Amino acid sequence: MEPSKTLSTGPLSGTKKSKNRVTILLTFNATGSMKLPALFIHKYKTPRDLTGIDKSKLPVDYFWNKSAWMQKSIWNKYLELLNKKMKRLDKKILLLVDNATVHAVDNPELLTNITIHSILRRICSLLMLALLIHLKYVYYLLINYKIDYMYILIK
Repeated sequence: MEPSKTLSTGPLSGTKKSKNRVTILLTFNATGSMKLPALFIHKYKTPRDLTGIDKSKLPVDYFWNKSAWMQKSIWNKYLELLNKKMKRLDKKILLLVDNATVHAVDNPELLTNITIHSILRRICSLLMLALLIHLKYVYYLLINYKIDYMYILIK
């Protein structure tokens, strides 16, 4: 990957920014006690690193498209898989999603164990900020716990 900045003040000749992208969707409950497999969207159906590997046995739900972006078809397939999983676990869930056009549901009557509510963009950004602050705090606690535990082991 080429550097995006150098000591020169002008543009770099013959270089472009990489457009390799992936999309990852993480689904978990408010307490973090239930974490579902991540949805992973890649640019290629079979990347070189996964040649010869059965993608159905990966610890993620693997999808692909040309841009590696979320699409309405992928979203609806993910909801279908999630609904089956919630039926198996005999749980009903509420999904809070932003109002992006890809989050439209084709057949809401088929989602018997999932209720979907769209939240406003402003509230979405505030929730993300609160989540990041919470994750930063949890990370801080884990690091301190690990350091304290290592200190006790060393003693």
